[in-house]
Amino acid sequence: MTAEWSKRVTAILFLLIIVFVILIGRYFLFYRSEVVWTMINVNQSKQQADAHLIQIKNGKTILIDAGHRNTAKSMLLPYLRRHAVKKIDIVFITHPHVDHYGGLEYLLANKIKIGQVYFNLPDKEICDREIPWGCNYKDVLTVRDIYSKYGVPPEISKAGMKFNLGPDTWMEIIYAFDGVHTPAGKTSINDMSLIMMLHYRDFKCLFTGDLDKKIGAYAAKFPNLIAADVLKVPHHGAESTVPDAFFKSVSPKYALVPSPEILWLSHRSERIRTWFSKHGIPAYVNGISGNIRVSMRGSQMVVMPNSDN
Repeated sequence: MTAEWSKRVTAILFLLIIVFVILIGRYFLFYRSEVVWTMINVNQSKQQADAHLIQIKNGKTILIDAGHRNTAKSMLLPYLRRHAVKKIDIVFITHPHVDHYGGLEYLLANKIKIGQVYFNLPDKEICDREIPWGCNYKDVLTVRDIYSKYGVPPEISKAGMKFNLGPDTWMEIIYAFDGVHTPAGKTSINDMSLIMMLHYRDFKCLFTGDLDKKIGAYAAKFPNLIAADVLKVPHHGAESTVPDAFFKSVSPKYALVPSPEILWLSHRSERIRTWFSKHGIPAYVNGISGNIRVSMRGSQMVVMPNSDN
């Protein structure tokens, strides 16, 4: 073997060892994590939706949004069953659009135990203005009654509420506007979205539902409240979402986008794609990379795409 060839083999072996060590490290971090947030892929090719499972070791299990009715059957419930999730302590429905609340009824009907549900009732006039493509007040009332029949009548979410989830871990509702009485006047249903911060030690993860331009621009004025390590990008990364000033105020290290590939790669998401690319912030899209996990333990955080697909 020539000296040149020997150097090449050594370099290849060294790289393989590095890759092996990284993979092993990621594996053990996940299985020893204190907090695991999974952005579950509940998208179909031309249908976006949100569902985020947060599991705290020696603590609670949280679900933020539950996707559509059909994807709860085909994607969300199968994921929960694969991971032996039989009980969810708290469900937060960020706002009354069916791609966020539709799947919860299916989970209840299939014996997933739910401890509490937080789901704010919209203003009827603002809601029904979106028929047939968006909010539907009659459907919202129907599902609220269904939740009540399963023993989990929806509770009201309010800004300032804090939830102790486990060791060194808590959730805080930063904003919870009703679409009528807001600092930006009347807004869309999307701007009813709960803005929530998950805290684990020094890490912060911001959840934004389908936050829109008006409240997004308002929230951008308060970076001290919304700055975070990880941002759940609002409104599936589509154009009508928050202004760039919001992204700047959050200043995340990572962005997670619940979006079908066809939407994320379309002109409707061009501004958002460009902003994250320009600022060197990795954007993980579950319609492309499947279920995406954020695992946290101590001072370590790892984002893992293609997790258990």
